[in-house]
Amino acid sequence: MGADPGGETTADVDAIIEQILAATRAKGGRAFQSSRTYSDEPLLVRGSQLSSYLPEPIQRMRALAHGPEARSWSDARLFVEQARLMEGYEDDFPYEGEFRSYFPTYQAMTNPQLRGYFTWRTHVRAGRVEPTSLSFAFVYLYELINGIGAAPGEETLHAIEGFWQSYRAIDPALDRYVRPWLVDYVVYHGLSPELAAPYLNTAHDRAVQVLAEEEARVLEEPPARGRRAAKAAFSRDPGREEAVFQALCALSTYRLGESRLFKDDPESLVRVTPVVFDRLVRHYRSGRTQGYVESLFGSRHAMPHLMFASAVFWPGTKHEDCVVRLDNTVTFICQNGFWTCDALHDGGEKSARLGQVLHAVDQRLRTALGHPQPLQDRGDPKYLAQIIDRVVGDYLEWRREHAPRRIEIDLSKLAGIRSIAAVTRDALLVDEEREDIGAPVAPGHACIPAAAEPVGTQPIAVGAAAPDEAQGAEKSTPLGIDADELGFVRALLEGRTPAASGTDLLVDTINEKFFDLVGDVVIEFGADGAPTLVEDYVQDVREALG
Repeated sequence: MGADPGGETTADVDAIIEQILAATRAKGGRAFQSSRTYSDEPLLVRGSQLSSYLPEPIQRMRALAHGPEARSWSDARLFVEQARLMEGYEDDFPYEGEFRSYFPTYQAMTNPQLRGYFTWRTHVRAGRVEPTSLSFAFVYLYELINGIGAAPGEETLHAIEGFWQSYRAIDPALDRYVRPWLVDYVVYHGLSPELAAPYLNTAHDRAVQVLAEEEARVLEEPPARGRRAAKAAFSRDPGREEAVFQALCALSTYRLGESRLFKDDPESLVRVTPVVFDRLVRHYRSGRTQGYVESLFGSRHAMPHLMFASAVFWPGTKHEDCVVRLDNTVTFICQNGFWTCDALHDGGEKSARLGQVLHAVDQRLRTALGHPQPLQDRGDPKYLAQIIDRVVGDYLEWRREHAPRRIEIDLSKLAGIRSIAAVTRDALLVDEEREDIGAPVAPGHACIPAAAEPVGTQPIAVGAAAPDEAQGAEKSTPLGIDADELGFVRALLEGRTPAASGTDLLVDTINEKFFDLVGDVVIEFGADGAPTLVEDYVQDVREALG
């Protein structure tokens, strides 16, 4: 801060005040004795710390708003002109009040609030980010966006980032505004697109692009001739199938990646789901002018874009024409000072129609695989059910053809194989070779004993598991519940009170196994603490248990 009125520096004034207070304490405080009661505050302060005092820079800033040239200025330009005037100002005014404004600017502040803001800003520039009114934080960000306090460019970008990261620990409300402002700053000042990458929310757009590219690839292939579509091909490009599957899961309201079938047999869903999508693409193209992906998420197009929306921003001069491509899904274009954003403007919402498709795939594939936890049919359209059933049928046939061969070797036969091999070896030796190894075989006699079986009469056990093992396998219980759980549920169905230990844990386990069937808990505890079946799901439970 500059010199106080009278030519005294701040240090000199503080020294004079301390000298007076020290002299007063030496006299026992008699110089200031009075019968009145005073509040706990300094008896002597600098004139600049009085609430009635207004420093000259602030007076000039106030006067600027009433000058003749300001009559034609917008509120944003007035703010920037005042900010340039106060760019290097510092203050040390003790202020503990609050400042709240929907559109915070210097003009919206009272004189004490102005001095409180500049005092807080002095501390921020010194590296001390202290809690304050959120409107003060926004004003400081407005200054940085307009190049006040830092040179426009990467330096200011990092200044905005640094302040935001420090203050968001105090109040994360800045997040929803600062992230798009950082992207706009990179675009407006032509900085490296990599600087905007952490703040671009384009995961949704990239997933839509994956589906759009898959749609284009499918439509480039000639359609199959005849009424019956050609058999689906699986695992021709595992990387592409995985990418399409992940995109479908990211854009769908149905969380297929958390399905029980995905946990038990993820490969089947990853193989079948992209092929169902390909068939739906052809189905839509055959009877509609609009593509399937476009019908779900719209098309990418350019829309007007307001730089630094919700912020106080005055560019000063018209921006030169340019095209800034941040990634494959977002492009900013400036023409004659007006900005547009070429991107997918669907709000980033997930698709319920796509969720219906993924649920139908999960439900019908579980049925075809005989999964112990089937899903209920939601009455899907006939065309969708036919498409899925055909793809699932082709997949099951493909899986049978490509199933790995199982070979089981009976190790108990190895000893017999070795003995037969030794006998065969001796039979093939001439007398000289037999003498060298000391084999006791009579001349002119065969080396194969009469009791020995010819080679090949006892084949090695190769193939599937023994029939008795398959017959001995127990049939799985409904939904995979064990005997205790089955008895517990049946007792509730018969109106009896189950006698089982660990009731809470048992109920949780049963509810988890029935969740995929009904999408809710089937057993709840009544007011008396006794477990009962939820009335709405009694019939579902009966049908599930046969």
